[in-house]
Amino acid sequence: MTKPIPIDAEVRFIETVATGTVHIAVRYSAHDCVRSPSSAPVISGGAAFVAIAVQPTVTRCGRRTFPQFERDHVNTTCFKDERLCRGCYRTLVPSDQERAFEHEVPDGAEAAA
Repeated sequence: MTKPIPIDAEVRFIETVATGTVHIAVRYSAHDCVRSPSSAPVISGGAAFVAIAVQPTVTRCGRRTFPQFERDHVNTTCFKDERLCRGCYRTLVPSDQERAFEHEVPDGAEAAA
């Protein structure tokens, strides 16, 4: 069963440039990420920045994206609701579904709705 997204987690929108589909990714706060003793060691210093730069952002539907490279995927805050990935939306619990629509819409999109 899917757990609710913590209120302090950042909901991000990542657009696939080729298709225009917008996926949902969640960035959790450090205190929400509980580490187990068997997890990988903590990376510090400059190596941490390199690790962040090359790690994919995994969306709610499971797509691995690299919006930090701004080629195939880009971070976005403005899009029409119908471009939202249905797979990402279905992973949200009912109490989080409204967060998928907390974004700007392009001019004129309100009139079409």
